[in-house]
Amino acid sequence: MIVQFAMAVKPYQSSLIPYEQEIIALRGQRPPMPYAGIAELLRQKYNLTIQRAAIFKFIKVRSRGRRMFSFGKDITERKPGSIPRLPAVQTSSAERKSFKDQVNRSNQEIDFQFTPSDRYNLTRLPPEVAAAIRKKLEEEGH
Repeated sequence: MIVQFAMAVKPYQSSLIPYEQEIIALRGQRPPMPYAGIAELLRQKYNLTIQRAAIFKFIKVRSRGRRMFSFGKDITERKPGSIPRLPAVQTSSAERKSFKDQVNRSNQEIDFQFTPSDRYNLTRLPPEVAAAIRKKLEEEGH
């Protein structure tokens, strides 16, 4: 009888966690430092050999599902579901009416006319012409 013991495995932790704040600062610059540059800096400064793709994945995992993979300055301040609101634009009723009138006028001025060309106008062939073409294709081996 073979007995197997399950060993307690420590969960994976990135080797970049101690350098997270520095990576945030480097990616927050304008223009942001490239991932290859960050990898080279970590190698020179801390003797940490890491691929640029690993840094990208590290940032991607921590970007909270945003499309652009970078750390925001307020990443620790904001809750995951909160979205900043834009200030409301104040317009007067006269401005809104003027805009609606412009839109209505521009829609009325447009007069679309479609004229099909003969090149793409498909017509049915007479039966005798179709039979002649079919016979010619059969003779050629199609």
